[in-house]
Amino acid sequence: MSLLKAPPPHSVFDAVMDDGAVIRLRRHGNPAGPRAILSHGNGLAINGYFPYWRLLLVEFDVVVFDFRNSGENPVDDGAHSYERFLKDLTAIYDAIDREFGEKPQLGIFHSMSSRANLKYALDGNRRLDGLIVFDPPMVPAEEHPLYERLLGEETILWRWAQSRPDSFADPAEQAAQFKKSRMLSKWVDGAYELMARSILRYDAAAHTWDLVCSGAREADIYKQNAGLNIWPQADEFPMPMLVIASDPDSNIPSSPAYACRALRDECGWAYECVEGTGHFLQIQEPEQCAAITRQFADEIGLI
Repeated sequence: MSLLKAPPPHSVFDAVMDDGAVIRLRRHGNPAGPRAILSHGNGLAINGYFPYWRLLLVEFDVVVFDFRNSGENPVDDGAHSYERFLKDLTAIYDAIDREFGEKPQLGIFHSMSSRANLKYALDGNRRLDGLIVFDPPMVPAEEHPLYERLLGEETILWRWAQSRPDSFADPAEQAAQFKKSRMLSKWVDGAYELMARSILRYDAAAHTWDLVCSGAREADIYKQNAGLNIWPQADEFPMPMLVIASDPDSNIPSSPAYACRALRDECGWAYECVEGTGHFLQIQEPEQCAAITRQFADEIGLI
């Protein structure tokens, strides 16, 4: 099996947040195309989603970034919270416009980064011409019939993240753990190893491979997911928005699948479901996800 690896970017810019944290922006793809900006889920890194975003490189000017304390970014001692992420997004979008040039752009986000960008848009920030959110882990108000189910999933993930090891002898150990998880079933060839390498950093002094985003930080975000409990109507967003969801009828567990279907039915969200997938649909069915992405970009006039 050949090594699956994201290519070197055309250009890199280290954006400095107002508290000194650094977010590394990397530009790939077609600089003449419309821009696609991508980020990742909790505890992960955007390079691990390369099986999906590599399919966008011909049409799009692709900018990828990791949230603070994740992926290629330096670890920072400051706050790690949705409140902090929302402040970071303004600095990130400002830096993209300034360093790479202003142009029409599509935001494409998964899970945690979806939640952050949904809240950012609802707060009145129109930095994107379109927004695609993959399987956002939405939790409604307590009186909603799905509340206990969705809250319970966040609680399970919170407890799991609190107890996960922060160091490994080799990325292959983390990849092997990923492969055992039913929730992570059916990733494309090489993706487990790619994600493991993308979320770990070698400590030469200790001779260990350490999580960039510690289990404690990951757990904090799972705990905060429920507290956001936003459940907005589709017309509350200041730009066209599409949710691409995992399959609630799949045998791969994914509570966000039920939330996304309910948001379609109750709130009028534009919705596409990728049959047979779980929460990591971009890595399970990258070609289908890329085709839906292109279709939405075409519908809103970006390509």
